[in-house]
Amino acid sequence: MPEEYQLLAEYAYRRLDHCRYGEKKTACKDCPTHCYAPKEREAIREVMRWVGPRMMWYAPKDALIHFFHKVKYWLQSLSFRTGVIVLLCCIPFYILSFAQMLLPISVAAKGILWTILFGLAKTCQYGGLTILGVEGYKRLKNKFKKKKE
Repeated sequence: MPEEYQLLAEYAYRRLDHCRYGEKKTACKDCPTHCYAPKEREAIREVMRWVGPRMMWYAPKDALIHFFHKVKYWLQSLSFRTGVIVLLCCIPFYILSFAQMLLPISVAAKGILWTILFGLAKTCQYGGLTILGVEGYKRLKNKFKKKKE
C-alpha cells in the first residue's frame, strides 16, 4: 500500500479509537461530530468513491449490510404520515394475494401471483413499520385505543 494511504489508514484508526460514540457509531458522513480534519476528510471521501463500487466484489456481505443500513436510515427519516400510508398499502396486497386464488388460472400461476402479492404486502408492512419506528407505532396504537373508547 502506498505510504500516503497507509498514513490515512493509521489516521482513521486513531480517530475511531478515540470516537466518543464507540460501537454505536454511524458512518462518518452521517456523524453529528466531525472529528476528521478537512484535508483528511476529503482524502477519505476520495478513497470511498473508489472503493464503494468495488465493495460488492471483495466484501459482498459488508456491502449488503451497508446498503440495508442506508435504506433503513433513509426510511426512518421519512414522516409519520408516509409511514401510515405505506403501512396501509399492505392491506390491498394481502387481499389480492388471497383473492387471486378464485381466478380460473393454473395452480402454478396462482402460486407465482400469491408469492409476488404476498411479498409486496410484507414489504409494505415492514417498510411502514420501519418508517414509523417505535414511537410512531405507539402513537398509532394510542390513536386506535382512543377511537374504541
